[in-house]
Amino acid sequence: MLTELEQLAAKIGRVLHHADTLAAENQRLRDEIERLRAEAAQLRSDREAMAADRELLNIKIEEAQLRIQSILDKLPTATDARQLDLLGEGESGAAPAGAPAPNGRAENGAQASGEHA
Repeated sequence: MLTELEQLAAKIGRVLHHADTLAAENQRLRDEIERLRAEAAQLRSDREAMAADRELLNIKIEEAQLRIQSILDKLPTATDARQLDLLGEGESGAAPAGAPAPNGRAENGAQASGEHA
């Protein structure tokens, strides 16, 4: 009977040790869950901040596109009558007499202004 009591005491000791091990593991897992929840909350907060930043950047991009389009709308087009004919080609595309030819020389043989021999 004494042997049975010693065996029972040993079994109870193993069960208590196993229970302590499980309690420690349980606490470790609870701590891990709490850490992960805090990390998830921080990540959510960061994501929301980045979404707000992205929205602000999208608004700025749209405003910049509108400003660029406004500037482009103010520029004269190739068919715009307000555009200056800086090359003097007119409607025919031919250069007037005395104007520099593509090689830089005037058509009448004279040197173009600013050109030195």
